[in-house]
Amino acid sequence: MNGITMCIIDDVKTVIDGIIKKIPWAEHGIEIVGTAFNGKDGLQLIRDKRPDIVLTDIRMPMRSGIDMVRELKEGGEQWSKVIFFSGYSDFAYAQESVRLGAFDYLVKPFTTQQIVDVVLRAKARIEAQRLEETDRMALERKVRESLPYLRQEYFRLLIRHDELPERALEKWEFLGIDMGTRGFVSMAVQIDGLMNERSPLPVREVELIRFAVQNILEETIKKQAKGIVFREHLGCFVIVLNLEEEAEVAAIAEACMQNVNQYAKRDISIGVGMWVEGIGKIPLSYEQAKTALSYQFYSGSGCIISYSDIERQSHVTPHYSPEKETELLYCLRSGNREAAERLLKSIAEECLRYPAPPDPAVMTNLFYGLAFSMYRVIAEKAEPGQRAWLDERLSAMKKGNYLSTSELIRDVLEFGLTGCEWLQKQQRNDVGRLIHQALNYVKGRLSSDLTVQECAGSVHLSPSYFSNLFKKETGMTFMQYVTSERMEKAKELLLEGMQVQDITFELGYKDRPYFSELFKKHTGMTPSEFRAKYERSSPE
Repeated sequence: MNGITMCIIDDVKTVIDGIIKKIPWAEHGIEIVGTAFNGKDGLQLIRDKRPDIVLTDIRMPMRSGIDMVRELKEGGEQWSKVIFFSGYSDFAYAQESVRLGAFDYLVKPFTTQQIVDVVLRAKARIEAQRLEETDRMALERKVRESLPYLRQEYFRLLIRHDELPERALEKWEFLGIDMGTRGFVSMAVQIDGLMNERSPLPVREVELIRFAVQNILEETIKKQAKGIVFREHLGCFVIVLNLEEEAEVAAIAEACMQNVNQYAKRDISIGVGMWVEGIGKIPLSYEQAKTALSYQFYSGSGCIISYSDIERQSHVTPHYSPEKETELLYCLRSGNREAAERLLKSIAEECLRYPAPPDPAVMTNLFYGLAFSMYRVIAEKAEPGQRAWLDERLSAMKKGNYLSTSELIRDVLEFGLTGCEWLQKQQRNDVGRLIHQALNYVKGRLSSDLTVQECAGSVHLSPSYFSNLFKKETGMTFMQYVTSERMEKAKELLLEGMQVQDITFELGYKDRPYFSELFKKHTGMTPSEFRAKYERSSPE
């Protein structure tokens, strides 16, 4: 902080000498920069030296101290702390000095201590003011440095809330917004694929991409129109253009898309709102831009969509045949993957078969509802790990963060077909367990008169369903399997030395010739030939 300077003006030389010589001003951090013996010279001294403190007599030749200070004040030059002193205790002088903004007023005769005290108080006031000024300047510097950020924060609020024009003008002047107050178009810009949850980019790379895209957008806008670009959220920007008419908007949007693709190697999609007259309508234009951008859902990445092209389509309500959903759920329960896939694709085609695309949010909700119906069927029999996967995927669908219909349909297909495969595998496992149980039942009752009805009952299935499952699982009809098992058992008994007649009854046959015929058909030999063959080949 600079030192404090002071000058002394009095028509009595001994007064000036006494003030200078009797008080060690340097020890108090005060430098005497000049003296004068009349008001005219004093006025010039003050103008030349611009001291921080002025000690001046009131009555002096050529110009009084009060006239001198009044002239400085009227010329807008009063910057010093003025301390008046005079041998006259006239109250009018004191009043006038106060009116002129004097720091203090001393009546002669005064002591050196009184002079020191009043000057040090003036010094303290000056230092406090300098500190305040330094703080204020630092604060103003920070505000200036923060203006780009403050402008962006202001516009983030402006696009959501109506602003009175008279209040907006004051804010725009403070923030240094270089735009007029009439004619605006909002654009919503999305960096396609930046926040792909399936293959997320490193945070550093995401930030570099966002920074590059914003710079390119700002440079593009600067060359063609007045406007501002600011971040809305991850991967998305808002552009507010100040245009006299709407005709230029399409060309500006196209230039933005081409430049980002050329210099940042990224695709962007842009939704364009309608032209609005005043500042208070900017939120309306922004909402229109967001709605337009949502229709990228049908167009895919790298597109420009104007609200004027889609607003008339809002009445379209997508739907699909409820019979197809019922059939789909039956296919899921039965584990019929092929039929489930066919029905899901058919439903998707039916929903997209419109001359004008419906509201993307409505379409997303429709498919979420279908996924939820499938969820209820699949989750009934899902294992804990499978249930967690279902919950996670369904939650992601509910958020509806899809860039295109193909992504949405892909996820719904994957959701349904994955669940169908689980149910199919589970059913195969269940059938395998049931048939294995039935096979054990057969092996334990080879001597009885086994029937399909009896064995189906043992596993709690209808005879016809059991027969179909049995043949599908074993490759044989039930009676073919029973005969095969009996013949294998007959081989064991023959080699153990049991008589053919006894084996016939042991295996539930009542007629020996019939048994022998079945055995020969199964093995290519009669029971006696089989026994003779293996007995001769056995070691002695």
